Amino acid sequence: MKRYPLVWRLWISRFLTANAAGIGQFSIQWLATTFPNPAFALGYVNTFGSIGSILSSYIFGWLSDNFSPSILMVAGNVVGAVFTIGIGFLLRNQHSMPLLLILVFLWNVFIAITRAASRSLVPQTVDKEDLPTVNAWMGTIAPIQQFLAKGFAGILIATGLFHAFLAAGIVMFLSVFTLISPKHYPKRGTKSHKTTNPLLGLHIVWSSRLLRQMVIYTSVQNFGFSVFLGEYVLYLKQAANLSATQIGVGLSLATVGTVLSLIMGPRLLRSRSQMLVVVSPVLIAAGIAVVSLDGGMGGLVFGLFLLELGSGFANQTIGLIRQRTAPLEFMGSATGALTLLHSVLVPVAMAISGLIAVQYGTGVTMSIAWIVVLISVVFAWGLAKSVQGYLQDTKGDL
Repeated sequence: MKRYPLVWRLWISRFLTANAAGIGQFSIQWLATTFPNPAFALGYVNTFGSIGSILSSYIFGWLSDNFSPSILMVAGNVVGAVFTIGIGFLLRNQHSMPLLLILVFLWNVFIAITRAASRSLVPQTVDKEDLPTVNAWMGTIAPIQQFLAKGFAGILIATGLFHAFLAAGIVMFLSVFTLISPKHYPKRGTKSHKTTNPLLGLHIVWSSRLLRQMVIYTSVQNFGFSVFLGEYVLYLKQAANLSATQIGVGLSLATVGTVLSLIMGPRLLRSRSQMLVVVSPVLIAAGIAVVSLDGGMGGLVFGLFLLELGSGFANQTIGLIRQRTAPLEFMGSATGALTLLHSVLVPVAMAISGLIAVQYGTGVTMSIAWIVVLISVVFAWGLAKSVQGYLQDTKGDL
């Protein structure tokens, strides 16, 4: 905080935005389950939402390399807050599928603006040797947000969906004030001050064998994970007979896995990076399997614990590879391209999960999800061989 006071402001802003995102996303999922044919509605909602997130992550990742990331974040949060409250008010009295699709698409666009801009802003503001420490500090946002937002969203939904959307909009708007500062965020010098090519990020990824391997592994894993995310709320609501409050509490308690990954991850990256790459998808697959096979509150908490632990390990490993491989001056473009490629199959997975749930039920959808994630272990093994000695040999950075 003393060395990077502006990063402290960024931490608070990201924390508030993350909580708004958590409340809004869970509320949108629950709202979709109240429509006729909820499995089909969830498939539509998640497909449109993922498309909005993927496209905007790439576009705003590139923009954050060429324009002020902080201005992008402020603009995205202000418009997003007004939009969320307005659409939530309209949906209070009328369940409209077109309106819901517009909501979920634009909601993911606004959330992606903040995510893309902040990922570019951290490397611009922080010295290279301090990146792992600041990354870990930023990583504490996820478990705190998960604990607060999901449980709070469940309680708000029980009192009325509009209350949840109203809270998400207010929290998002509050995040703007933490970014306003008389001091300017530093802009890292680059070799050229000209606007970069929008396709530069894709070129960076394609030119790196390690990044190409990482994209293949994460694409398969994200496909299976997205099949799970597409229908898990409906599965827990119908098959497990859990309420919004119970699901929210289960999601909150699972943050223990995220915290544990933050504690263990940096140490394992120093000495067991290969093992960490392979173990991550195994834990995610096991977590989804436990949730789908148990169906009770205990299975929900334990399964999500394993899932959060595996996801935390995967995010740390993938994030560090990205930061060490992509050029710092083009980090926004590279991150946007990686997000696009990691997630290119997500809309397909979301649509398929809805179709499978309609035809065969959400239980079958959950089983397919953990099997596909388990298959990604094969590709994780190939990536693990490539990162041998790559992550842990930079002891000064870790």
